[in-house]
Amino acid sequence: MKRFPPAVRIGLIVLVFFLPLLSGVLGKIAKSHAWFGDYRAVACGAQKVIDGGALYDLNLQCDALEGTTAVYVYLPVVAETFAVVIRLIGQDGLIWLYGALYVLSLAILLGVTYAPRPKTGEGPHPTLLDKIPFAAFLTGSAVVWGNIAVLCHAAVLGSALVAKRYPWLFAAVVAVCGVIKPVFLTYLLVLLFIDLPLAKRLGWSALAAIAGLLPTVLFATDGSALSQSWRATLSGFVYTTTPGESFYGWLGLVGLRGDSVGANLGWLVFAGLMALSGLAIAEGLKLDTRARIWLGLSLGVLTIPRLMSQDVFLIGVGLAYIALYSPTLTAVSKPLRVLKDRGRTILTVICVFCLIGGAAELGDFTMRISTLLLSLYVLAVGTLTFAQRRDAILTALLFRKSARVPD
Repeated sequence: MKRFPPAVRIGLIVLVFFLPLLSGVLGKIAKSHAWFGDYRAVACGAQKVIDGGALYDLNLQCDALEGTTAVYVYLPVVAETFAVVIRLIGQDGLIWLYGALYVLSLAILLGVTYAPRPKTGEGPHPTLLDKIPFAAFLTGSAVVWGNIAVLCHAAVLGSALVAKRYPWLFAAVVAVCGVIKPVFLTYLLVLLFIDLPLAKRLGWSALAAIAGLLPTVLFATDGSALSQSWRATLSGFVYTTTPGESFYGWLGLVGLRGDSVGANLGWLVFAGLMALSGLAIAEGLKLDTRARIWLGLSLGVLTIPRLMSQDVFLIGVGLAYIALYSPTLTAVSKPLRVLKDRGRTILTVICVFCLIGGAAELGDFTMRISTLLLSLYVLAVGTLTFAQRRDAILTALLFRKSARVPD
């Protein structure tokens, strides 16, 4: 590699880590039936609303939509909203509108995440080489299936970047995305970590959580036949067929399902520990505003209990910030010195493990192990930070009257 000019070396590194995404997309170019299957599920659900057909069906099909159609698992209000658009511009108009928003969302996610950015604030900021290894988590299905989650992640990212100035906007965006997929409420960690008085953090987070979760709670408990069909579809498709690459997927590795009371309580404990670790890191390492925002986004991704391929766009930058700030900690043992000083190496090794696993067609296993290792890294650094800077953390949380960390 040293034989090549720096620009060529960087280009080769980018190519290597983007190979799973590029190869997956190129492999589907000639297979038109494989494109936008998740979109067709929503569009077909909307058509069922218009025609009065069954919305929750593991074999969902609509005559007007050719190709593979995924299972519709969202609340009826999502299909009803799409049905309104179809009545105005038809199915052909909807696919063009959705396609334009989808491409724009991909450009936002990839551009904002990986494009070089001018340095802001006083703290260190990740370079392209710090961020690019996390592209190993992206696969072709993240793009090909056309999942509505891509639009949500882009909207969350855009509003997160101005969350300190407009916390109400970010809270509203997350709440709307929470109505679509309640698991996206994990992004409220951004508000929890941002450098605002604690009362504002908790207040906006609570409002967004209630607004985002209430429609699901009301629908799940209304006892209607439609609600029961929805619950049965979730049980068969979400928890059994596609448990994802994070907490539910980890349970799957040991033969456990994610729809038990024990599993849900376990996730609450895990999410709470991740939140506390993030708070310790944000306050104890004195992250600047941008770093806090990215920390919340990355930990929000890792805390999603059912992490799918289209949910990993924002997984890495916040972790890269942890690796850049953690050397300010102290350590008396070699393992702890490695943890605090070699964070970038640790993260890169995990990403390479994920990359090799995907190339060896072991992605279902290595992706889950990789997200587990990333989470353990966060928990370890958070614990070390709290152990060393507990008083500073508590003081910053309880007595901050105004933001004192630079943007």
